[in-house]
Amino acid sequence: MKEHYWIESRGKRLSAMLHTPAGIENPPVIILCHGFTGEKVGGNQLLLHIANALETGGYAVVRFDFTGSGESEGSFEIDTTITSWQSDLCQVIRWTKEQPAFRKSPLFLLGHSLGGCIVLLHDDGHLPIAGRIALAPVIFPESNFRELILGPVLWAAAASGQTISHFYGKGFALQPDFVRDIQARQHAPLLASENYRDAVLLVHGSADTAVPAKDSQAYFEAYQGPKELHILDGADHSFSRHMPQLQEKLVTWISARMG
Repeated sequence: MKEHYWIESRGKRLSAMLHTPAGIENPPVIILCHGFTGEKVGGNQLLLHIANALETGGYAVVRFDFTGSGESEGSFEIDTTITSWQSDLCQVIRWTKEQPAFRKSPLFLLGHSLGGCIVLLHDDGHLPIAGRIALAPVIFPESNFRELILGPVLWAAAASGQTISHFYGKGFALQPDFVRDIQARQHAPLLASENYRDAVLLVHGSADTAVPAKDSQAYFEAYQGPKELHILDGADHSFSRHMPQLQEKLVTWISARMG
């Protein structure tokens, strides 16, 4: 069953879709975080397909749009920074834990691309989680955005205070705050991971041209908690030709955490 909700965050409303499996009390809940310029359905319906598979497997799912993305309130150009996305995720976790049906449910985080970075950065002792899943995650935000996603020219323009647009084939615009937030905060999933020991699943495609698979390998080698890494041969950034394989890995991994 799917139901739509609005979740308050930073004075704006986040658009969220809740999937609830029928007839299961206190089901595990997985919160899905979309990527940069994405939304809660996902490119090639990635997150929708994942949510449907998890719901069929007996899990509840919350997929939502970050502020300024998808159907949520706000402006992508103004409201998109890694710091603001971290804040949004915390609000969604709080909202989920407040729902009567989920007060005893274990909670997992799943993120794709920049959403995977947000999941791996989450470090709030007041909002504990049972595990993290990162699909093609951004591990090194500054170098990834400077060299690949925005490119050196647009990165330098934003760093100097200019609004930039039309990056990585997308018709979006960004005010300088996105780049300046990365420069000032030095967001680093590798560093954040020193503060938690949750089970982590990393899945990356060998043919990913947006975020190199070697970055997930670097996180995997550094992380000291329970971990798994799967490099899917030939898979692209959105796993467009590997959806059944991806869905099976996710359901199997979560099921093993519940055993």
